[in-house]
Amino acid sequence: MLWRVHRTTSSHALAWDELRTYGPLLRFDPHPLPRGDHPGHGVWYGATDVHGALAEAFQATRTIDRVQETPYLTGRHPARELRLLDVGGFGAGRWPTRVGGTFALDSAAHGITRRWARTIAAAHPGLDGLLYRGRFSGGPCAALFPPAADAFPVRPATSNPLAHPGLQRRLAAAAEALGYTLA
Repeated sequence: MLWRVHRTTSSHALAWDELRTYGPLLRFDPHPLPRGDHPGHGVWYGATDVHGALAEAFQATRTIDRVQETPYLTGRHPARELRLLDVGGFGAGRWPTRVGGTFALDSAAHGITRRWARTIAAAHPGLDGLLYRGRFSGGPCAALFPPAADAFPVRPATSNPLAHPGLQRRLAAAAEALGYTLA
């Protein structure tokens, strides 16, 4: 399952399954330069566990804010197996080393990782995205590219606002584990 925290009332709100075409902004954005709207060059970020999704979504403030911009926690099972290039060293392969890089790719400067993402996406047009190590959770995260769009199910497995009473224990446990606060 892939998890994502997405805001539903911000000026840049996206649906749970929508790829962001404006960029580049974040670490593995495959968007060309200059920054702007680039249809056909979208990205969707998620994590393989709830802690990872929360850690990445609230990294700037390190506060899990359950109210501002009405954030939702959404989990989805891909409709098919995803074709992801492992740049985080989770599997048996050592792709970054074989192509002259290092596993520091996960934490390299955004300009470098974006160039890698653009180059990889252009060289492998059928690739669904990248599997990488989240900088704040340390766990597996995914940056999905446009070929992954057909792997999104019609409906997510679960989707609830962070303010939902049923999520409070889970959010409190994640905040404690991450050293974040819960608001």
